[in-house]
Amino acid sequence: MLNYNMINTKIVATLGPASKDLKTVRQLIKGGMDVARLNFSHGTYKDHRDLILILRKAAKLEKKTIAIMQDLQGPRIRVGIVAEEGIDLVRNKIVTLIFGAKESTSKDIIPIDLPVVPELEIGSSILIHDGIIDLKVEAVKGQDVKCRVLRGGIVFTHKGVNIPYTKINAPVITDKDRADLKFGMQQGIDWVAISFVGQATDVKKLRKLITRYDKTANIKIMSKIERPEAVNNIDKIINVSDGIMIARGDLGVEVSPQRVPIIQKDIIQRCMAVSKPVLVATQMLDSMIKSQVPTRAEVSDVANAVIDHTDAVMLSGETAFGLYPVESIQMMNKIIVETEMSPFDDRVDLLYPPKKDSHYRAVADTIFDLVRDSNAKAIVVLSRSGFSVQLVASQRPHTKIIALVADDKIRNQLNMVWGVQAYKIAVKKNLDELISQAISLVIKQKIVRKGQNVVFVSGQPVGKSQHANMVEVYKI
Repeated sequence: MLNYNMINTKIVATLGPASKDLKTVRQLIKGGMDVARLNFSHGTYKDHRDLILILRKAAKLEKKTIAIMQDLQGPRIRVGIVAEEGIDLVRNKIVTLIFGAKESTSKDIIPIDLPVVPELEIGSSILIHDGIIDLKVEAVKGQDVKCRVLRGGIVFTHKGVNIPYTKINAPVITDKDRADLKFGMQQGIDWVAISFVGQATDVKKLRKLITRYDKTANIKIMSKIERPEAVNNIDKIINVSDGIMIARGDLGVEVSPQRVPIIQKDIIQRCMAVSKPVLVATQMLDSMIKSQVPTRAEVSDVANAVIDHTDAVMLSGETAFGLYPVESIQMMNKIIVETEMSPFDDRVDLLYPPKKDSHYRAVADTIFDLVRDSNAKAIVVLSRSGFSVQLVASQRPHTKIIALVADDKIRNQLNMVWGVQAYKIAVKKNLDELISQAISLVIKQKIVRKGQNVVFVSGQPVGKSQHANMVEVYKI
């Protein structure tokens, strides 16, 4: 039987109609779910509230910490309401897209829910249903866009629309997002994902909105990279974000598909260099929505993300509305376990090495050397904000990382970070009391045994220092 607590790569699972009951959610937790994603492109507030209540009950019964990530819809463009059988588009057919229209009964007109026509040019490409249908713009007149079908298919209600390399005159944070965020904060979310980020200012606006709703809120922002503009501004976006999601679904439509694997590897490396968690998402085990077994290509996709040292991998439709949600998460965990046991997971060759003159890097290098030289069985990090934990984890050490924090929210948020097991401990006045409490915990949890070495990382003075500045080896 697999020991799911031993893997380093975290699993984010999307909850939905296929995983809304207590029994299934408990099975997902047993299968290795670390973070539950709630997709606010779908469902009512009652649906999400009920899911959160079930999730917390399941986590309590399984005695496991589960973080909650709210995924905001953003300015997603969708087809309006069309006939139930859809609109059949064949190659070279002329069809008219009407922006701002909610519904159409014509076989030659496709309503688009975006009220403002983008800055289209003759020859621009408009893609529908994850890029399956490809239209070429031939004329623009007011709200009407005349197109020729280059690659056909059937257009159904509410299918997604992508317009690559075109400026969309719509705010990244919509009115719906604002209302959804307020609701999510009331429910106690740990992470919020912002969709269709283009530049750093988009993330800053979301952070200001969080503060406006609650000045004391501690919510991490996950920026979703799914547009060419975001790829071009990636370093600035990483700098102002708490984490990065490589959302390969829309990204693979907006840029050439063959570029996505290289973009994925590049972003993971950039995030590791600055100790920010990174998540690989979309279509990882997509065939398991309908099949009990994945394709070999999907297995390789998950394994390669693990070898790339991503912090987490994500299941979307597989667990939200697929036929085999539990089998999907079990399969993902098996792939992670097998890959992490291999020597290919051990190499960490950074394309973008961190600055060697930074205080943080000096501490990280010291920790790495002490773990190696003392044969330490665990790194115990006493942290206020969680950043010192992320710093240690970004080194991808070959030993357990135990985070000890005084705040429930930070403990939950660290569930997104590679290799980290986080525990809440009581606040102590001095370092000796903290270390004594930490030793008792790691022995109780059977993380280490007496006689083994542990590297302790903390800030001095206790409770005041913002950064790790004390590293010491202790023999249990």
